[in-house]
Amino acid sequence: MNDRTVNTALQLSIAAVERDTGIGKDTLRVWERRYGFPQPHRDASGDRLYPLDQVERLRVIKRLLDGGHRPAQVVALPIDELDALARGRSSVETSPDAAVASGREQMPAESAEVHAYLALLKRHDAELLRRALLQDAMRMGISRFVTEVVAPLNYGVGQAWMRGELEVFEEHLYSEVIQRALRTAIDAIPLGEAAQSRPKVLMTTVPQEPHVLGLLMAEAMLALEGCRCVQLGAQLPLGNMLMAAQAHAADVLVLSFSSLLQAAQVFDALAELRDRLPRAVELWAGGSNPALRKRLPEGVRVTAALTDLAHSVHDWRERHRVSGF
Repeated sequence: MNDRTVNTALQLSIAAVERDTGIGKDTLRVWERRYGFPQPHRDASGDRLYPLDQVERLRVIKRLLDGGHRPAQVVALPIDELDALARGRSSVETSPDAAVASGREQMPAESAEVHAYLALLKRHDAELLRRALLQDAMRMGISRFVTEVVAPLNYGVGQAWMRGELEVFEEHLYSEVIQRALRTAIDAIPLGEAAQSRPKVLMTTVPQEPHVLGLLMAEAMLALEGCRCVQLGAQLPLGNMLMAAQAHAADVLVLSFSSLLQAAQVFDALAELRDRLPRAVELWAGGSNPALRKRLPEGVRVTAALTDLAHSVHDWRERHRVSGF
């Protein structure tokens, strides 16, 4: 294999970079013109190709933007300065994902349990990590497990990555293990009586949102309330959400939005869905995206914290009991 082939194989297209980093194609092009970074190569067709070292730098930039920095402050910085910022306390303290994940206004300092789980993750023993998580779920009950273990651990893993203590593959390993553990715990929750299993809830994300961990945490809380939950996975086209709502005779459509999406993407998706869904199907939204804390289309219910879901279910049942359901 010649050098040119090797170099091409180790570069990503602009679409792959968007998926990998969460930074949109248009944004990448604007940064290229405005800040001189990234600096993609071109293939024979003139399409952009991004070397892996630039993709890694873009990942750090995205973390810093999520932590409150502005593009003009960080995009043009060299990787050593970006790493120094990522390890600093300011970006950790201002991370927008913290409060919504657990329902607390501020995340506590990383606990001994979080440090213990991070140590297991660094050992790369996925099965041991999964068993330890399931033991905590059985010991604590799933509600406390989700809010007191999973939410702080998600935050701790993210911050460990920012401090340079975890590699990307280790973060991916954690995501896979925690999703398996949550699904196992959810499957162990007994289904309530038919009369108490409503609302029937569809759960998914919009096409630009690849993250499903928040959905699984919400499903755990809803299942504890006796809801029938149907997981449709991530990135479902909006038209298919409408078809699924009809096919499953859904009462509620639940969407999760991470900080990956721009505010306009959140607003547009919610407005279109609320306009096209039958009025009897409620639309609930949750997650860490800051747009959810702003004015949203009428008819969208925001659950600011996982612990709010029980109240949302109780409220739904009260209203529909009065209506004769």
